[in-house]
Amino acid sequence: MAVAPSHPRTPAPSHHRTLAPSHPPTIAPVVLIAISSLFVVSCGGMAALSPTAPSTTFGQALTTTASPAPAPVPAPAPAAGAPTTQTMSGVVPPLRDGVAPCWADRYPCEVYDFTLSQAGAIEVTLTWEGQPRALMVQLYWAGEGLAHEDIAPRTGPSRINFRRPLMEAANYRLRVVSLEPDSTIPFSLTITY
Repeated sequence: MAVAPSHPRTPAPSHHRTLAPSHPPTIAPVVLIAISSLFVVSCGGMAALSPTAPSTTFGQALTTTASPAPAPVPAPAPAAGAPTTQTMSGVVPPLRDGVAPCWADRYPCEVYDFTLSQAGAIEVTLTWEGQPRALMVQLYWAGEGLAHEDIAPRTGPSRINFRRPLMEAANYRLRVVSLEPDSTIPFSLTITY
């Protein structure tokens, strides 16, 4: 087995030596970002260009294929109609006589379901005969949680009025709750949606 004789290494001339950087280069990422930004900006302007004439391969394809079907016409958007207003007269009965409680297992109520077909406002006005704090009103997303609850002030008329301006299209439930479970309370309810 032959072993090659060892040769002493000579250092490279000083003009061939490179120094290792003492910190990582930061210019490369900056240059990369600048070039990619230039690419994005330049390609964004390409959408405004249109061809001056069809290419020959496209023209040949037109002659060999059947005529295309007409493009579908989009359906017109439904016209925004006037809000729907429902006015009801009712009575919240006392808890006796087989009336089941519907709120907090203590209070009777009347329930009204409605559907808001497109996003918009819901306005509720409730008036009644009796004490100002005899009734309260609750607006629920049907099958979900409470959206709004209101009660009249201690002094003043027996009236509640509120407006929720930005409600999504959904099914809703409105409860008129009697806080006097031993009394019969007639009321008038108007819902605009």
